[in-house]
Amino acid sequence: MDELIDILRAKSGDQENYLLKDHLKEAVRRVLELNEFVKENKDSFNYDMVANNDIFEKLVIAAILHDLGKIDYTFQKKVFNSDEKDSEDWKKLKTFLKPLNNPEMRYPRHEILSSIWSTFILGNNELDKKLRTAILLHHYNEYFIAEKDLMEIISNYRKATSSYLKFINGNSGILRNFLMNLFKYIKDEFSNSEIACSAINSLEAETNIGKTNLLLEKINSREDDISEFAEFYDIDNDNPDYDFLVLLGFLRRCDYSSSGGVEIERKGLKNVFEGLSNEIKANISKKNKEIYLWQKDVLDDIDTDKSLILVAPTGSGKTEFALLWAEINKRKLIYTLPLRVALNDLFSRFRNSKDGYFDKESVDILHSTAFIEYIKEEKKGSDLDIDKMMTSTQMISSPILLTTPDQVFLTSLNYYGSDKVISVYPFSSIVIDEIQTYNEEMAAIIIKTLEIIRKLKGKILIITATFPPYYEKYFNEMGEDGFEIKDVAKFDEKIKNKIKNFNRKRHKIAVVEKNLFDSDLKLKKESESELDKLIEDFKNKNLFIIVNNVKKAIKIYENLKNKGNVYLLHSRLIEKEKRRRIKEIKEKIKDKENNEKVIVVSTQIVEASVDLDFDAMITEISTIDSQIQRWGRVYRNRVEDYPIDTPNIVIFSGEKTEDEHLEVDKGTRAIYDYKVIKKTFEVLKEHEANSNALNYEDEMEMIKEVFEKEINGTKLKEIYEKGIQENLDYLKYFTVEKKSQAQRLFRTIAGVNAVIPNLMEFTEEDPDIKKEFAKIISNSENRKIPWKEIEEEISKLTDKKVNKWDLKKILYEYSVSIPIFYSEKSDFLNKISFPEFKGFYVLDRLTEEELKSIYECGVDSIFEKMENDEINELMDFEDDNVL
Repeated sequence: MDELIDILRAKSGDQENYLLKDHLKEAVRRVLELNEFVKENKDSFNYDMVANNDIFEKLVIAAILHDLGKIDYTFQKKVFNSDEKDSEDWKKLKTFLKPLNNPEMRYPRHEILSSIWSTFILGNNELDKKLRTAILLHHYNEYFIAEKDLMEIISNYRKATSSYLKFINGNSGILRNFLMNLFKYIKDEFSNSEIACSAINSLEAETNIGKTNLLLEKINSREDDISEFAEFYDIDNDNPDYDFLVLLGFLRRCDYSSSGGVEIERKGLKNVFEGLSNEIKANISKKNKEIYLWQKDVLDDIDTDKSLILVAPTGSGKTEFALLWAEINKRKLIYTLPLRVALNDLFSRFRNSKDGYFDKESVDILHSTAFIEYIKEEKKGSDLDIDKMMTSTQMISSPILLTTPDQVFLTSLNYYGSDKVISVYPFSSIVIDEIQTYNEEMAAIIIKTLEIIRKLKGKILIITATFPPYYEKYFNEMGEDGFEIKDVAKFDEKIKNKIKNFNRKRHKIAVVEKNLFDSDLKLKKESESELDKLIEDFKNKNLFIIVNNVKKAIKIYENLKNKGNVYLLHSRLIEKEKRRRIKEIKEKIKDKENNEKVIVVSTQIVEASVDLDFDAMITEISTIDSQIQRWGRVYRNRVEDYPIDTPNIVIFSGEKTEDEHLEVDKGTRAIYDYKVIKKTFEVLKEHEANSNALNYEDEMEMIKEVFEKEINGTKLKEIYEKGIQENLDYLKYFTVEKKSQAQRLFRTIAGVNAVIPNLMEFTEEDPDIKKEFAKIISNSENRKIPWKEIEEEISKLTDKKVNKWDLKKILYEYSVSIPIFYSEKSDFLNKISFPEFKGFYVLDRLTEEELKSIYECGVDSIFEKMENDEINELMDFEDDNVL
């Protein structure tokens, strides 16, 4: 069987590098690429583990061994397609692997078998144990949770492991010859690499297939302890070894990127930020006569080795500060934002060929629907392989990654696969934008993750316009030197006076001591009259109306929609229609020559990072930080102070009772902490009396004032600090098994996604493709049909070429998010034909009237008949992370 090396497969024959020898060779290539990346940028990193070549030499060994367990009948049968079963290659393999073809015997997964191969190829020192454990865990299996003990594995699969070892022992000559051929094949490919050659020399010297006899003897004598023969690394989940997790992450990234045919590091860092300052200056010159990069002056005066917090006004250039900070660090940049729509804007802005900051190959985007942004690029004529782009993005291969925090900040929850992200921390500059959007539970997760990043010498920058005071304690206590807080209010006068929106008096507030809605979430008559009067007063202005949940937004929109350019925005609209509205709103607001003013009725989804500039706002009360974020969408890009005595921010605050109790509706109380709402009201009333419009310093002072107020003798700030600490203490004993569970916990989402195929048929864009796709989705027999078959079927019926990414885009565009309290009700269940198609419920038992209502107002509009009291108790909170 000299030809064994040329017929064993790692994956099916229709994929790149499908032979086992080629997949392992490509995995080694990724290790060497990673080593080169570290060497080229060594002056930018200070992580000790990669300071010498030993770790990469050992990684080469792990890369060669990690998939040897694919030498198995069941696996090889799976990667030979049915039309290949008559091939000579399969016939030879079938004969050779026949001793392993026992349907009654349950063989372990290939990575478990690979760890058994390592017992007679690797030694048993501490690093060997780590490599053996990394090989065992490079795919998910029961040993992620269970004890990692060789005898335990053998006991769990006693017959199968005995059979497998006997197979190896009985074919020791053939398999040793295979290994030596494999080592030579890889060594010849990388003959110029000292690391690769040294690693393979070590493998050739250490390999001893005869040790299978010794292991079989120990199995047959039922020895309990074979630790002297081979051990796994003892992982302490209560006190994780992050160096080991980096090693495991390296191996996983090398394996997955080689399988996907992408580079592990797509482009060097040296030239990525070159000329960035000039690009930023050029963009500023298009908007302002005076070009001044205040960010450069601030960065020149700080220690960039420290973790940093920047507090600065909305629209002042915090994003540019983050980019210039990353330029100094010369590391990978991971930029996080909680809103998808804001990330999409940044992605377009950074990669724009006319005035973008970076070339397109340097910037990736990662969130649940990021592939749609790559489809847009493809439609513009870019030559993209979307499969490879998504693999590269998930491997964090690019120099700059824009992502939602649930993709990179959940590693402290110890989910399987978190090591892949952890392994990038030592080489990254990590930006957290809009940190004020996270509640106490999310804050605790982020703080715990930041501790990991700091341990691994990653660099951290937090940027916000409204830094919550209760965070300060934890950031100051983190590590020996804590975080350095840079608040522009404390800058030198000559710097802060030139920062956009710092001195600008932008907002004059008025407090209306009324609730917009009653206890049943119906618009109150007296408030409706007040609202109509305000809208009349603002009729010549672009007006933003923000309420605290979806049902309220729909009800106000229904009242106003006949008044002209009125738009409704919330997270539970059809995705396609939501995107269209946001684009149209932006265009109309930016068109200064257009006298057609808009009214936008929205939930709090556009509080942060969405660059909209309204003339006026009517809003329900919320916590002070949320309020100021909302106000940030008003008078945002102006060159002079707000000049009028009439308020441009009107807040419906709730009603004060005779005993001085503030009464707000249950919809508001379901979302926001009433303690903070009450103190926010007090501070709003105090500042309403101020005859002047508010500037940035005034608004920051309001935040401090709220959290300095006391509840039963304890400051609000201290109450929140205690809440975060309780969550941090809880996290010491908490873990999740899978990333999806961690994401659900972080987002506090408890619901499902539903696709509405009937809406696909009413479209001017590719109507035939969507019509046929809708039919496939609605047919319950197609629940498990592969994407490839769907592509072929639609292409045949429409005579148009389609791919799975185009179809996935359609799925998302015609989908809605269904809260759990709807999805468990009969009203919802009666409207779905079957549970799932590609992860989506199929919502297709709808009348034409219901379809129109969903398209215009969102899914909530068709569930009005449900029990209001029960719904209100559960409350339809707005999910800020999904816009």
